[in-house]
Amino acid sequence: MAAEAQIINPKVKTKRAAENRVNRRVDQGIDKGLDKVEEGIGRIFKKKAKSKKDSDPGQDENTNEVTGAENGNNSEIEASKPGESISFLDFVPGSNVIFADNFEQDAIMDFPAKWNSTGSGKVVTISGAPGRWLEIAHNTYVNPVMDEALPENCTIEFDLLLQTSGKRRTPSIFFGFTEVKDIVKQNIYYKTKFYTHIGRYAEAHGRQVDYGTQFPPLGNKNDFPLLKYNNRILRVSIAANKERVRVYLDQTKIVDLPRILASKLLNNFYFQNGEVIPASEIPMYIGNVRIASADVDARSLLVKQLMEDGRAVTNDILFDVNSDVIKPTSYSIIKQLGDAMAANPSLKVKIIGHTDSDGADVANLTLSRKRAAAVKNYIVEKHGIAGARIQTDGKGETEPVAANNTNDGKAKNRRVEFVKL
Repeated sequence: MAAEAQIINPKVKTKRAAENRVNRRVDQGIDKGLDKVEEGIGRIFKKKAKSKKDSDPGQDENTNEVTGAENGNNSEIEASKPGESISFLDFVPGSNVIFADNFEQDAIMDFPAKWNSTGSGKVVTISGAPGRWLEIAHNTYVNPVMDEALPENCTIEFDLLLQTSGKRRTPSIFFGFTEVKDIVKQNIYYKTKFYTHIGRYAEAHGRQVDYGTQFPPLGNKNDFPLLKYNNRILRVSIAANKERVRVYLDQTKIVDLPRILASKLLNNFYFQNGEVIPASEIPMYIGNVRIASADVDARSLLVKQLMEDGRAVTNDILFDVNSDVIKPTSYSIIKQLGDAMAANPSLKVKIIGHTDSDGADVANLTLSRKRAAAVKNYIVEKHGIAGARIQTDGKGETEPVAANNTNDGKAKNRRVEFVKL
């Protein structure tokens, strides 16, 4: 699909060109050590591509599939694990999903039904990259179609495929929050927004990761190793909590601004393949989009409840089935308590485990006690907290908070309780 032609006022064009020059500035302070990543770039590819030497990584007319990008060795894109919603460090995904799309319900080469656009886009598959992707053309905005504005506490997660192909110009990637409700009827370019920008990601000394509300950017994270993600999937996670926004690239926090989001900016979330001169030659690709309401700042909820109410309960500490082995996705929740105890030496707690009714009563009682002890041991070992400050107990299936005749009820009953002593 060809991009729609636009008539641009010469003054506007001059302004945009100037802004693009600013936006494409090279950060002279880039860590020299990251150059080694570029030297080893060939190692991230699995095998030689079967495409012709000078082939364009465009649509294969026989398969409707976008071929693997070329990068010196004509290598196929390395497959990474598809994006999934997980907790890490201080990021906890919202639990109430309000929008999700992996583009599986859309026809290949069609623009997806649940999205809006100012230009060109289509659903594609990409050799070596799992699932389907929304391909966004140069100088195009897209956004998910939602009935209402984003809640003041929400999380946004999605995959970016940072495709490269020799010396072909890569896209200038933008994503963020905007006051514009309808990107077709209003020109988002001149409206208030908060953006994160990834640009020139295939250049050792030109790569950019910056953020702000206008140009020039408010700040940057140009030491993020973009080169190692060339032709790979980069998972992006964002948490908005009223005025605060945190942005993570592959679990590395690059933005944490406590007072940047005006309420009107939550009217919409957008993606943009930015207008640059000369135009990018490689499209922008997004996939596995998930937007959820967090209700509150999930990062601090557990400790807040414990300190204010003297008691806190969570279903987000998970274990292997019939085991006291803690799942890694639960570490960030436990870390909250460990950090709070380290910061407050007088804080003492009791950890109480609970199970659902599956299995024998005695076995469930034993399991609940072992799980409480496992949480204690993790806090003691990983956060250096004295064991004498933590008591443990288990109630098994004896204190359910929901019926055990449904999967949802059972999940609610499998919980860990913290009591302030």
